Amino acid sequence: MSLIDSKSWWEENQVGTLRLVAICSLVALALVVILFHSEIKGFFSSHSWWEDALVALAGITAPVLAYFELRHSGEANQLRRAANDLRANANRLQARVTELEEEKAGYLAQIATNTQRPVSEAERNAAILRRYLGTTTVISEGRGVGIWNTSPLIADVSEDNVVALFSPRSSSSAARCVHARCEDLEIVELPNGPPQLKVLKRYGDVILLGDITKWEDRHRSLGVPMFDKGDVAFHSRFSKPGSSETRSLAVFTSKDGSNSFLLETGAGEQMVDDNVGISKLFMSFEVDYRAEGFNRTSSGTGSTSYPLYIR
Repeated sequence: MSLIDSKSWWEENQVGTLRLVAICSLVALALVVILFHSEIKGFFSSHSWWEDALVALAGITAPVLAYFELRHSGEANQLRRAANDLRANANRLQARVTELEEEKAGYLAQIATNTQRPVSEAERNAAILRRYLGTTTVISEGRGVGIWNTSPLIADVSEDNVVALFSPRSSSSAARCVHARCEDLEIVELPNGPPQLKVLKRYGDVILLGDITKWEDRHRSLGVPMFDKGDVAFHSRFSKPGSSETRSLAVFTSKDGSNSFLLETGAGEQMVDDNVGISKLFMSFEVDYRAEGFNRTSSGTGSTSYPLYIR
C-alpha cells in the first residue's frame, strides 16, 4: 500500500479507529482499577477462579478486537477499491466526452461548409473588377467588338455588384457614365493589364456628366452644356431578324449653324465632331451594328450647310 493510500485510509477511518481505541482504553482502565483495588484484590486472592476468568477474558478480548479490526479493514479496502473503480470509470467517461466534443466540432465545421452559400457569378465578377478600380479597359457590347470608341475607367463597384464605367470628357464627347450589373458582364483577364469586358446588358440609362475629366468630380455642377442641339441632319434605325432588339443613330446640327455635329446613339452615348469626323463615327457604329447581326431598316436626312458622308 502506498503512502497516499495509507493517508487516505486513515482519513476515511479516523473516527472509527479513535472510538475503538477509546473503548479499549476504558476497558483496560476498568480492569486495572478492579485488579488493584484492595478489597477487590483480596476477593480475587481468595477466589482463584476469578483470576482465571480475568486471564481468560484478556485472552479472548484480544482476538475479538483483532477480528473486528480486520473486518473493518476489509470493508475499508472494498470501499477504496470501489472508489478507485468509480474514478477510473469517470476518467473513461470524461475521455469519451472529449472524443464526442471533437466529433461534434468536426460535424459542425462540415455542416457550415455544406450550408455555405455558393459564390454567384456577380460576386466573382465584382471581386475581379475591384482589383482593377481606377484603370481603363476595352469594352465591347452585345455580340459586336469595339462598339465603344473610348476606353472607359472602371470607376466603382457597388455593394449590389453594379459596376460604373466612366468616360471622361474628350474633344468629341461629353463625360458620361454607364452602369451594368456584374452578372451581365463577360470578363476576360489578360496576363498583363486590365481585363477586357463585354457588356451583355446595361443597367439604367447613360448618365451625362458634362465636361468633367475625373470621376471624383462627378458630384459637382455639370456646368454649361457643350453642345446646343439643332435639327436632325441624319438618322437611321437598325433591327435584327427574329429579335425585337433595335439600335438607332441620330446626327444633329449645331443650333448656331457652325460646322459642329452631335452624334447620339439609342443607348444615350453622345459624340461631337465636325461633318467629316461625325460621318466617320456614324459609319463606325454602323459597322459594329452589322457585325452584331443588325441591318439598317430605315433612315432619313435633314437640311445642313455642311455635307455628311454617310451612305
